[in-house]
Amino acid sequence: MPTGSPGRRNVQTAQVLALAVPVVLAVLVGCSGPKCHHAPEPLVDRVWINRGPVDDYHDADTVAVSGLASALQGAEPARSSGQPLNILCVSGGGKYAAFTAGALCGWTASGTRPVFDVATGVSSGATVAILAFLGPKYDDLLAATFTNLRRRDLFTWQPVRGIITGSGLMSSRPLVKMLERQVNDELLADLCAAHMEGRRLFIATANILTRRVVVWDVGAIACSGRPDAAELVRKVILASCSIPGVVPPVEFDVMVNGVRYTELHADAGNLTQAFVRTAGPIPAGSGIWILSAGKSHPNYLAKRPRILETMTAAVSATLYALFRADTMKLYTLCRVTRSRFRLLALPENFAGHSSSMAFIPAEARRMFWLGYQMAIGGTWQTQPPDTTPGEVPPPRAGLEFVTPE
Repeated sequence: MPTGSPGRRNVQTAQVLALAVPVVLAVLVGCSGPKCHHAPEPLVDRVWINRGPVDDYHDADTVAVSGLASALQGAEPARSSGQPLNILCVSGGGKYAAFTAGALCGWTASGTRPVFDVATGVSSGATVAILAFLGPKYDDLLAATFTNLRRRDLFTWQPVRGIITGSGLMSSRPLVKMLERQVNDELLADLCAAHMEGRRLFIATANILTRRVVVWDVGAIACSGRPDAAELVRKVILASCSIPGVVPPVEFDVMVNGVRYTELHADAGNLTQAFVRTAGPIPAGSGIWILSAGKSHPNYLAKRPRILETMTAAVSATLYALFRADTMKLYTLCRVTRSRFRLLALPENFAGHSSSMAFIPAEARRMFWLGYQMAIGGTWQTQPPDTTPGEVPPPRAGLEFVTPE
């Protein structure tokens, strides 16, 4: 299964976006014709509830805040009973998904990989999360896909048409065809079977008009009995990998209070990097496993950047900071629910091409085997980045410094 999202490390894509900003702002981005009827602002500001029977969904941020509030009042956070859950969160990162794919395969080889009761994915992590959720049966597909992927397998350039229509500088037709091949009847049947067992898979996309995260219960869609269920699952995956401004957004026709509207969805990596949703409370003793498709901090710039490089580096640094903030929130969630926090990230000293859209099979294989070896060795971090003693420097009180041993 493919991946085509920029995640938090896409310097090259950010450069393209920076160059395209003046042009993109000069045209109207969106669909045309009478079909395009967007929900009005007062409606999108309200909570939309699924029609029909649904799970008792729990949002991680709400659970964490509630638990902190109880602790601050001197009370123990509410504890949920039941069988502990294994929850997998996969971040975005474009080509760096090769590292997470390798980690999953190495985890299988170690004999310690659990069955995931819940899996969530953002951006390129959405595609990894699906195959991880479905189990080791799909390890060969994980390895083959992410170690051989090239950009032409996902997108093709269409700059003139993209500028004229305002839809995107590239086309995602190759990715659409790949999804049609790989998200087949067998995969959908396995997804539905896992959902019927009580396991849950959640994928995040971004509504580009509201600029808010939308979380999809993909297993529920696969089991919905809708005649277009397979197509809808593929569209959600496609949207999760659709880089805003680079490829066209994906259209979804929704019905709210009996009125039909059109939404535009794309990659949500600029809004969230790792998240948790569950179909019920998180019992004590659960484990939250975070696979990072890349490093926790951006690469060092070896020389003074020019204007566009400075702009794109700032955007890239913001996405890294978003990842670190999300891991801190998940660590808080673990503390208030008495769950285990585990993080596996690409080492900071890994030397590779900085752009997450530079799909180079030789480099992908290096990342894959590094993730494989780290998972076999069980080198999981138990705290978020920048939280161990000595990681964060103190405030500067002048211009003279020393480095401790």
